[in-house]
Order: sequence, then structure tokens, then C-alpha cells
Amino acid sequence: MTYEVTLLTADIRDPLNGEMNLGLVHQGNQAAEVQYRWTKEEFTATFVGLAPAMPVPAHPTEFIARPIAAIRSLMTPVHRFPSEVFKDSRVSIDLQDKG
Repeated sequence: MTYEVTLLTADIRDPLNGEMNLGLVHQGNQAAEVQYRWTKEEFTATFVGLAPAMPVPAHPTEFIARPIAAIRSLMTPVHRFPSEVFKDSRVSIDLQDKG
């Protein structure tokens, strides 16, 4: 089952200091939000939603890790920050592919 990952907000000041909020969209409806915050000292990720009630249920860590992996796989040398991927690419995750 595919979720589209959308960029809701991003404030990335440099590679080791920022925050980014992503939406997880299923069939045109935002089903959840994932919030990331990081500094040199710490990284925090929060899944805002009810994982068992998602259209395709999964452990919250799947909803946290998969969007970042998808974004990283689309980054090129022209993308300074992860949020820049959304300017020229559609980002999605497939939870049936647990690979």
C-alpha cells in the first residue's frame, strides 16, 4: 500500500540543525504526520497518528523511517537539504515492501 509523502513545513538552518514535518497521504487524504527535529546533539522523530488505524497498519517506526529513506534515495548533489527533494520529485513509501 502506497502513501504519498508531502512536505508540510521545513526549517532547515544547516545539515545539523533543523526541523521538518511531513504528511502521509493515502488516496488523497492525509492520514498522519511525521515530525522530525535535529541538532548536533540530538534527533527526535514523532509519529502523529494512530498506527493501528492507518489504512495499512504498521509499527510507528515504519512510518518514521520509511519517509526519510525515500527522501534520501531521491537526493542528488543539487539538493542541499532533504526538503529540496520535494521541489522536483514525488515522494512515496510502500509498506508492503518491507525489504
